[in-house]
Amino acid sequence: MQKSYLFELISLVSEVIGDELPIIVGSQSFFAQTDDPPLSVKESEECDFLLFGGKAAERDTINREYGVFSEFATEKSFFADALGLASVTLPTGWEDRLKPLYDPDGKIVAKCLDPYDLAACKIAAGRPKDLKFLEAALTSELLTVEEFLERTLLVRSKLENDALKDRFERFIDHLQSKHIHSRIADKIRQFIKERF
Repeated sequence: MQKSYLFELISLVSEVIGDELPIIVGSQSFFAQTDDPPLSVKESEECDFLLFGGKAAERDTINREYGVFSEFATEKSFFADALGLASVTLPTGWEDRLKPLYDPDGKIVAKCLDPYDLAACKIAAGRPKDLKFLEAALTSELLTVEEFLERTLLVRSKLENDALKDRFERFIDHLQSKHIHSRIADKIRQFIKERF
């Protein structure tokens, strides 16, 4: 998604939710850190917005008007996905680490997940697209492996049993399938050995 498309979605979502700043919890939140995020962020057609605290009607409106099955998405080839807290596994303390997203005029138009909180969410979800995102983020040097691993401990208690360990093992398999990034895989293996 181009950053200009992101600003368009933010404007539309803001009209629905009123005075509050939208909260972006998906990969597009990387735009609060850099104008040159991993390629997977640019390739993504969706932006995940978190709405909670009695905002079910607003979520429905956003998904109906600007979501994946909307006329907007058909015409524009990008869309919004309004989520509730039950839809995403967020690290403890995430609200205190939100990053501002500025428009070209320097105005704060949204709050975005801290990049390490985003990465922790991605490993918690563990889908193939999440693993691809993590590979890109960790190899682009936008994130350090060490801080990423520490942050993941803040989602561990929110997952069942040893689900986080399972997600890490899937990520290692993903990295090994590429026959690259052995340094990252080795650090994850050592982390599992020490912490699980």
